[in-house]
Amino acid sequence: MRLTDQQRHIIREAGLRHFGVVPRVFGSRLNDTQRGGDIDLFIPGPWPAEEAVLRRMRFCAELQRELGEQKIDVLVELPTPSAIQEQAKKISELV
Repeated sequence: MRLTDQQRHIIREAGLRHFGVVPRVFGSRLNDTQRGGDIDLFIPGPWPAEEAVLRRMRFCAELQRELGEQKIDVLVELPTPSAIQEQAKKISELV
């Protein structure tokens, strides 16, 4: 996983603070042979849509403050998950 220990700690703590769960990483950051790429995070749920939006905004704002300006994509599992949420759930790893 291409995240530093400090990045992982920040993401874990923010996930616990805003969602009560440890986020999961998916996408290119799982491949140690690649470079760059955004940080793709999956938040297990399910979360009601309105609540998910508010929590996601606060979570993303904290990550931007703590990790600096970089591309971070956050998928929050909803009661009726989309195909990408199902895929992220299957291939993701705990931060």
